[in-house]
Parts: sequence; structure tokens; C-alpha cells
Amino acid sequence: MDVDAEQEGNRAHPRTSMFVLATMAATSASGPIKIRNMSAGGALIEGESLPNIGEPLKLVRSGLSVSGKVVWRQPRKAGLRFDSEVQVSDWLPAGSGTNQQDVDRFVHELKESRGVTNTQPRTNLEPTPITSGDLVSAAAALEALADALAEDDGVVSKYAAQLQVLDIASQLLRKVAVPKSAATTNV
Repeated sequence: MDVDAEQEGNRAHPRTSMFVLATMAATSASGPIKIRNMSAGGALIEGESLPNIGEPLKLVRSGLSVSGKVVWRQPRKAGLRFDSEVQVSDWLPAGSGTNQQDVDRFVHELKESRGVTNTQPRTNLEPTPITSGDLVSAAAALEALADALAEDDGVVSKYAAQLQVLDIASQLLRKVAVPKSAATTNV
């Protein structure tokens, strides 16, 4: 079951995808987590040890903090609802230079440009077209690389913004590979 996709229609605020490291504190579990997406009212987090459904917690990152509770949980993932709204842009890495709205606009423009036909004939010297499967494979490889690099605290502290760029690139590849209308019809 894809809880994230199932919850999409129940959200009051749009989500911003990110790859941000933070600290979580709760009664049953505390430690480092990754914030994978966030809205003004909640977030998706990943970590080794996460609190139980309904348990209150606090997220802390670079002088920012927000309290909330766990509303759903899977192994290594949990959905949070915040007690008060946050400004999502404050939680993004400083100097990332990219916001999700720009990413979404770029993807939309790229998809619209697909409708433009190329009037020049193809020759046998041209490379074969890149398929959706190629894009999904590249996205998975970027995600695996980002996850592997994120396991090293030294890499994370030195290259946090660049790790987020890998995550955004992966998301772009997936969005181009599987347009939203096709993704929702396959659910």
C-alpha cells in the first residue's frame, strides 16, 4: 500500500520534496532523521527508529523546531501532523537555490514541449530515444547514491545542499518518466 499516494487527497497543504537531515525527539525514539517532504502542516520523515502512531514528537533543524504527532507509520517512514504551521522554505538548506515550485514549473514546461514535433528527419546516426524506463532507472540510481552518501555524517555536513540536488534531479526524472495523469490511472 502506498500511504503517501493515499494521503495525497487528504492533505490541506501542498508538499515540498526535500532531502533534509534533522533531529527528532519523542518518548519512545530519538535521533537523526531525514525529512523527505514537508508542507506547512506536516512532513514525511525517514529514520531507523521512529515513534508510534499518535505519539507526540519534536523536529529540530538548525535552530528551527516544530512539535507534532505521528499520524501514520511504516518501517523506516512516518507521516507527521504539526501542532502549528511552519514556513517550509525555512527548513530547506541555505543556498540550495531551488524551490519545489520552480521544479514543478520546469517539469510542466518540459512536458508541454513534448507536443512540439520535430520536422527534421531522423538519421541512423542519431542515438536511440531515452525511454521512461531509462529515466526511472537513472532516478533510482541517483536515489541510491544520495542515500549512500547520506549515511556518512562527514559528507552530509559538508555537502547537504548538493545531496538535495541529487534528490531533486531524481524527482525530475521520475516526473518526466511517469506523467501525473498516467501515475494516477495505474493506482
